Amino acid sequence: MLTFWFKEFPQYPCDHTDYWRTRLISYALLVTTSYFLILTIINIVTFSDFSLALLDGTGLLFSLGIIAWFRATGNVKVTSWAVTIMVTALILLFVVTSQGYSHSLYWATLVPPFAFFLLGRTTGTAISTFTFFICALVVYEQMETQRPAFFAFGSLLNVIEVSIAHILLFRFYEQARSSAYDTLAIRNTEILQLAETDKLTGLYNREKLENTLIAFLPGVDEQYPLSVMLLDVDYFKKINDQYGHFEGDKVLQALAKKLKDLMREQDIVARWGGEEFVVLCTNASLETAMQLAQRIREDIAKQVICGHGLTVSVGVAQYVPGDSVESLLDRADVGLYQAKNNGRNSVIAA
Repeated sequence: MLTFWFKEFPQYPCDHTDYWRTRLISYALLVTTSYFLILTIINIVTFSDFSLALLDGTGLLFSLGIIAWFRATGNVKVTSWAVTIMVTALILLFVVTSQGYSHSLYWATLVPPFAFFLLGRTTGTAISTFTFFICALVVYEQMETQRPAFFAFGSLLNVIEVSIAHILLFRFYEQARSSAYDTLAIRNTEILQLAETDKLTGLYNREKLENTLIAFLPGVDEQYPLSVMLLDVDYFKKINDQYGHFEGDKVLQALAKKLKDLMREQDIVARWGGEEFVVLCTNASLETAMQLAQRIREDIAKQVICGHGLTVSVGVAQYVPGDSVESLLDRADVGLYQAKNNGRNSVIAA
């Protein structure tokens, strides 16, 4: 039943600004249809009040008509107005007809949740203000007539019915709020990941690597040394020139995955730019980092990556007191430059 009632509109996917309005419209019309049907029966069977039964029956027909039209057209704006006007008009008609007695004024508290959510802050404020102004006039009229109030069974039903409606509505609002926050959290995570990740290789990008280094440097000491290696793919330009940049991208993607597999769990791999990669070796002295770099160089030289035999040149540097991010990476770059001048496919410490 609920699956049928809550129709999914292709033009309003879950990330659309009007998605939750379509859900509220369906939810609100489900509540109003159920309420009007129940109230019609109660007013006929329990109170023999055919005038109120006619009012509730009219609301039932309006609710069914609006939901049928909405399901056929998917027009959120017009349906939002129709639902709000219907709810407001029928509630005010009931309040005025009953002269505000039997706790009928309590029904007016249902207008703001509909008006604000469906029509927005400005229109919601106007409709709610008008509704409560009418209620104030009704109360003023009660003061003028000095008519005694009786708290009968109808009063109890009004309080119960409106309270249940509030619980149902705000339960829906909480679901909408929670879902919106969850979606926002997911999107923020995705945005943060995009901001930190190299699009081609999926590794950390240059900015993320620099920020990570800045965070690491204050905690570096003799007990927990820090080293970096700067890797460059030898003669990579030949691959791009001979096979095209698309093939070159495939090689870089495969190499990035290979580097991650070869690193220790605590090491951080980032793409520095082009065919250059940086590895942040935490808790690694220069000697340890050199051994790791040699193993990486030898392993890559033995592999065929995307049909290509590759070699890498590596410059390695260890953090020393007084180093900045720039000076540490500059020394690794000096080592890489020397490795290139020494015939490539080599590792040099600087």
